[in-house]
Amino acid sequence: MNEQGTEGRIKVEYMCLFFYIKIMVQKQRIYTLCIILIACFSCIPGWPLCTLPDDNPSDVYIIEGINAATNFDFSTAHENFTQLHNLDNNHPAPYFYFGWLLTRMQDFYMNKDYNDILRYLKYADSLADKKLKQHPNNIEALFYKAASKALVAYIDGLKESWWNAAQAGKSMRSYSKKIIELQPDNPDALYFLGTYDYFSDSLPAAQKFIRTLLLIPGGNKERGLHELQEVSEKGYYTKIEAKRTLLIIYVYFEKDCEHAENIAFNLMEEFPNNPFFRLMLSQCYYMKKEWQQSAKILEDVPDSISYLKKYGYSSLLYEIKYWLARTYLHLEEYQQAETILLTIIQDKPKEPAWLYQWALLSLAQCYDIQGDEKHSMIYYRKALQIKNYKDAHSKIKWRLSRRTVLLLEYTDY
Repeated sequence: MNEQGTEGRIKVEYMCLFFYIKIMVQKQRIYTLCIILIACFSCIPGWPLCTLPDDNPSDVYIIEGINAATNFDFSTAHENFTQLHNLDNNHPAPYFYFGWLLTRMQDFYMNKDYNDILRYLKYADSLADKKLKQHPNNIEALFYKAASKALVAYIDGLKESWWNAAQAGKSMRSYSKKIIELQPDNPDALYFLGTYDYFSDSLPAAQKFIRTLLLIPGGNKERGLHELQEVSEKGYYTKIEAKRTLLIIYVYFEKDCEHAENIAFNLMEEFPNNPFFRLMLSQCYYMKKEWQQSAKILEDVPDSISYLKKYGYSSLLYEIKYWLARTYLHLEEYQQAETILLTIIQDKPKEPAWLYQWALLSLAQCYDIQGDEKHSMIYYRKALQIKNYKDAHSKIKWRLSRRTVLLLEYTDY
């Protein structure tokens, strides 16, 4: 009876805890560690380097499949993973990669159906479990357990299933650490830990408090950067993804244009059909206020990647258009900026969630700079009527209170 009472009390405490967390998330936009991690687990590595010889056909299919998908050649990637499946349909690798490929072909912002992806990951996870029952220290099985958990955390985060996302991320870390304990020189497993270490230590104080409530271990920012740098140099299956993660870190977190520009340029040359790398390189020039260079990188992208809408990548397309319009504002090419912003506003994209409101705000600014007070007020008011994203409301009110200065100033988002 006492044990049952204790169990019931613990369940009530957990329920209260997570209602509290949910309120904090909704009111303060506080995300758990796994929500930060999802930005960096959009590409997961393949079989561990030390378990496969260079001439292994599985090795070839995985590498070519990953590279094709990274270059947005999804049909070639699918062909390679199908060949991988034909080699061994009892191995977790092909099922994991079929699921992973769907995350590349779909934009989760636009497509909320995760069933096929989760079905592949669940089967990959079960096959890994079978291998671990036979050999508890099987590196490949441990690796696919970690990889599957990372991708499940990604999906749970997008579904706003915070508890599930946190637990999946915690499991991913546990499997990765076991791999490193068994093979300290395994650079592919180190990718998971490097990403975890950096982002868990980069959280604001309030978010770290939430993390401790969820019993998620902390990390170390400097160690994470060092680990990711090591993987970007020594990794085999994870080298490209480590570079991609470092690029995200240097652009959005460290604001280190020098390192980011070098990585973005190299990735753009290696994967010319991937518009994300072009956007990142453009952001480097944008942060350095090199407007001409920033515009040059993006100007032909919307037309060249319009075909990606069939895969659901329209949110990326809208984001590229938005930043191109912002660059045109700095170049005082107001007509071009206005045309792009009006297109975005007409389409009213749902994702990224912030973009529609900030397109309204930018168009209002475009009119304001040109002295068109009537139209600028129309779009300022429309932006104020929408849910507040990225502190848009206070920026609008600040601008309206300083209209004479506004004509001479830019405040980027």
